Amino acid sequence: MKRLLCALVFGVSGLASAGELEDANKLLAAKAYTQAFPIYAKLAAAGNTEAQFRLGEMYWYGDGTAVDIPKATEWMHKAAARGHAGAVESVAILKQRETHAADIAYWTTTYQGEDLVSGQYKCEAPVLPEVSKTNAEIKAATASYINWQNCYNGLVNNLNATPPLKRIPASVLNLMTPREAEQALARVSMAYEKVGTQAQQDATRYVTQYQTWEKSTERYVATENEARKLEYEQLKLRTQQRQGEIARAQPRPEPLPTGKLQ
Repeated sequence: MKRLLCALVFGVSGLASAGELEDANKLLAAKAYTQAFPIYAKLAAAGNTEAQFRLGEMYWYGDGTAVDIPKATEWMHKAAARGHAGAVESVAILKQRETHAADIAYWTTTYQGEDLVSGQYKCEAPVLPEVSKTNAEIKAATASYINWQNCYNGLVNNLNATPPLKRIPASVLNLMTPREAEQALARVSMAYEKVGTQAQQDATRYVTQYQTWEKSTERYVATENEARKLEYEQLKLRTQQRQGEIARAQPRPEPLPTGKLQ
């Protein structure tokens, strides 16, 4: 009888746990996290596998409590040890997190947009003197500006083509908690804004420098051409004058006598 009574009590307790678990699941679905959390905590401590998994999730996502990866790991391991499929998958992810801990830390706390301004996107400032006076100087300054311009356009296209969230490798992003993903996105977005602002400031400065150089060089070339034209006209005039002087200096032939020959 005593054994039977114990069995009956256990059965009632099991029904009570099932009812509480159902209540907690409904609260979770309704996003009433602060109400669901203590129920899951109670059931998890009592050994309920599903509650252990859900409690691990709440610690992972920070739902109804602060994010606590060690506690999330603890409860996921307990549920996984009892064969919970979701917990087994989560434990595998947690192991990958350990492997990629440095990557997660980089994107959430260290990233500054180095890849946005390196390699083909490292745009060297164009070398533009105040004025270029020879064809070689004009060619060099123009080439320098075009190289910067092409690099700048590539940098801008790269920023526009890849949204900040896509910049984070999916293999790393999938291992982050939602809070970490938010931190990483905020950090990458901040780097985008910083790089974009600096690039725009550089563009304004270099375009202005180029326009100033272009105008001063055009004025110099126009002045030089006018000077050479004047010099040519003067040379031409001097040459004509000299030719006239030479012609006047030549002795004239004596006129032939007129009259009939005898």
